[in-house]
Amino acid sequence: MAANDDEDSDARDAALMRQLALARGRPDGALRADLILCELLRRHAPNIRRIVRYRAYSQRPSNADIDEIVNTVMIGVAKALEDDFDPEIPFGAIVAKNIDWDVIDWVRARKRRANEIATDPVVLADREQPELPSLLDEARDLRELIAELPDGRDREMVAQRMLFGLDPKRIAKIHDTTRGAVDTAPSRALKKLVASDAVQSARQVRDVRDLTRSSEEES
Repeated sequence: MAANDDEDSDARDAALMRQLALARGRPDGALRADLILCELLRRHAPNIRRIVRYRAYSQRPSNADIDEIVNTVMIGVAKALEDDFDPEIPFGAIVAKNIDWDVIDWVRARKRRANEIATDPVVLADREQPELPSLLDEARDLRELIAELPDGRDREMVAQRMLFGLDPKRIAKIHDTTRGAVDTAPSRALKKLVASDAVQSARQVRDVRDLTRSSEEES
């Protein structure tokens, strides 16, 4: 039964790859090509995450690290299928090749950052210069805030727009809704986030920090 399921899945991938190649060759096929590519990535997303976690296991990656690598893999696969490509190449093979490259690149970048931290001279922080969050910190915070949204479709649309950078038209097509609804979702979501406990707590922490800094400057 499992073998039959695998064969059906491979056959579906092959059919989608042929459809994608045809759509890429049509002047009016851009939107259809994007939808087919999204379907291929959606079908393989759980397997991509599983393989990435397995390949990077020795480095003890966090969930944020896994998200970073998975997103990089998906972007790489999408770029590989942007122009002319051989539709007979199994989609899984393209995915596997990108996973290998991106996990290796991530491990190398992590080791390089660790070496830079180890070799940099120790510099005392300037008390007047607040420590700024890194892009990874901001992405992690944004992901946590989006998870606070009560509406599932709002969560998906805001994540697709703000985290993955998908075009609003593509998001509207994925959710079978209007472009206006996609544009409204972030505004509605931001209002909900502003009123959330997480943001209110963050504001209180910021206010206390600002007050402490002002007192230190005056003294």
